[in-house]
Amino acid sequence: MGLSRGEATLCFAVAALLAAASGLINHPAVWHGALLNPDSYMRMVRLDDMLSAARPLHSVLRDGSGDGAVLHWSHFLDAVLLALALPFRPFVSWHDALHIAAGLIGPVSVGVAGIAAAWAAAPLSLPAMRWSAAAFAGLAPAVVIYGFPGVVHHHVALGVVGLVLAGCAARVATGDAKSGWGLGLAATAGIWLSPETMPFIVIAFGAVGVAWLVAPNPAPVAAGAWRGGLGFLLGTLVGVVIDPPPGGYLELPLDGISLTFVLLAAVMAAIGWCLTRMEAHRLRAMVVAIAGLLAWVALFPTVLRGPDAVGTDADVLMAGVEEMLPVDGAGQGITLLGGGLLALGFCAAMAWRHRSWAWAYGAAVVVFLLAVGLLHIRFAIYATLAGAAVLPVLLSWITTRLADRPMPQMLGRVGLLAVALLSTRADAIGQPHLASTLPPPGAAPLGCGMDGLPALLTPYAGAVVLSEINDVPALLYRAPVRTVASLYHRNVPAFLRLRAAWRAIPGATPGPEFRATRATLVLVCPRGSRSVLVEDLPDGTLLDRMMAGHPPEWLQPIAADPTSGYVLYRLTEP
Repeated sequence: MGLSRGEATLCFAVAALLAAASGLINHPAVWHGALLNPDSYMRMVRLDDMLSAARPLHSVLRDGSGDGAVLHWSHFLDAVLLALALPFRPFVSWHDALHIAAGLIGPVSVGVAGIAAAWAAAPLSLPAMRWSAAAFAGLAPAVVIYGFPGVVHHHVALGVVGLVLAGCAARVATGDAKSGWGLGLAATAGIWLSPETMPFIVIAFGAVGVAWLVAPNPAPVAAGAWRGGLGFLLGTLVGVVIDPPPGGYLELPLDGISLTFVLLAAVMAAIGWCLTRMEAHRLRAMVVAIAGLLAWVALFPTVLRGPDAVGTDADVLMAGVEEMLPVDGAGQGITLLGGGLLALGFCAAMAWRHRSWAWAYGAAVVVFLLAVGLLHIRFAIYATLAGAAVLPVLLSWITTRLADRPMPQMLGRVGLLAVALLSTRADAIGQPHLASTLPPPGAAPLGCGMDGLPALLTPYAGAVVLSEINDVPALLYRAPVRTVASLYHRNVPAFLRLRAAWRAIPGATPGPEFRATRATLVLVCPRGSRSVLVEDLPDGTLLDRMMAGHPPEWLQPIAADPTSGYVLYRLTEP
C-alpha cells in the first residue's frame, strides 16, 4: 500500500513549508549569500571547483595550504544539487544558481522525508491521518536543523533511506516480494550517500530474515529477500563504476561507496538466494546468513570501530564538534528523541499484544536508534523519523477504536497530537528561545559575521590564510584565498599542522609550527570562550594572544572589518 499523488503532494508541502518557514525566519542571511554551517560551505566549494575543472573531483583544491583536501563525500548529493541549480542557470551564474539550490535542498529533503514517513505508515494508517507524519518531520528539531534553507547535508536524505528501508522490509515481510527491489535500491542509495547507513541496511535485511523464519508461507518473503539482495548488488556495482573512490576502483575505503560494499551486497544477495532454496531448513539458513555477514566483517574488521574505522584519531579531530556530542539533559532528550520513545512504546505494545517476534525485532531496532541518538546528536534524526511514521498509525488506532464515541475520539486525537508536537519544544521550557531557532551544529558564532570578508581578503588572492578551523569552509566559499586545514578525517596531517601552529607559544620570530603551515596571513575574530584547540593548555598560545588582540611582533594588522570584528594580520618576517 502506498500514497496517492494527492497525499504525497500534501505531505511534501506540509513538511517542506514548515522547515522553510522556520529556517527563513531565523536565518534570513541565506538569501544574501550565507550558508549555515561549515560542511555546507565545503560541499559548495568542491562543486565550484568541479565546475571550474569540468570534471568530478574528490578534493577542495585551495585547502591544505594549497595542496588540496580530500573530502570523503560521494557525488550523489552533488548531482542532486546540480539538478536543482540547472533551471536557474540561464538567469544567473553557476555559483549563484548553486547557492539557490543550497537554499532549496534542505526543505526539499524534509518534504521528501514527510512523504517517506507517511508512506512507511500507509499499510497501518488511515489516509486522513498521514499528514501528521509530515507535520512531525517538519517540526522536529532533529530533522529541521539539517533541513533549513542553507544547510547542505545528507543527514535528512539518510533518514529518508532509513524510512524506505523499513517500509520495504515490512512489505516484504508480509509477503510483497516486489518490494524487495525497493529494498535493494534504497540500500544502494544509502551506501552511495554515506556508509553510515550500513547498520540500517543490515537491520532491514535482518528484519526480512526474521519474518522468513516465522512466516507460515516463507516463499514470497524469500523471493523478496533475493530481489532485495540482487538489487543491492547491481546498484552498488553501478554506483562504484559511476563514482569510484579517490584512489581508484581497487581502493577499499569504509567511508564511501566502493568494492567493500559491493561485497556486502553480494553477501546479501547470496543470503537471499539461499532463503529461496532452504525453506525446509530455516534455522540452518539463518546460520548460513549469519556466517556470511561474519565473513564480510572478518574481511573488513575495522568496520566494528565505528567512527574510528577510517584510521584517524577521532578524539582529537572531532573534539568540540557539537553534532558529535551526546544528548545533554532531559529537555534536549525529549526534544530530540521523543519521537523515538513514541515508536518504542508502539512497537513494544504490538509485540506484547500479538506475541510477535517481528514487532519485538522492531522494538529492539528502535532501542538501537535511541541509543545511537543519545550518544551523538546527529543520529537523533533516525529515532525521530521512526516516531513520525508511528504517529499516523496511533491516530488511526484512536479513530477506529473510538469510532462510535465522537467526543473521546476527538480528545484522544488532539491529545496525542499535542503531546507529540509539543515534545519537539521540550528543550525550550524555561529558555528564552525555542529549540528549533538554534543554528545548525557548527554555525558561525554571533558577532563574527562573514559578509565583509570578500572585501577584506580579495586583494590577497592566492595567499595562505591561517584561521580558526570552523571558518575555513566559509573563507574558501567567499574569497579566492588558500587555507591551512579543514576538519575532515582524510586531511589529518594538515589539521595537525593548523592545531600545532595555534597551540604554539609565540617567540620573537615565527616558530617551526607556524612555518609549517606556509601561511602569510592570519585572520581572527574574537570569540567569547577559548577554543577547544587550546583549552587543555595554559593561556599564552598563539590563538589566545590573537583572540585577545595581542599578536606577536612578526604579525602586523593590515585590515579589519569593524562590523564583524574580523582582523587580518600579515607575516612581516621573510
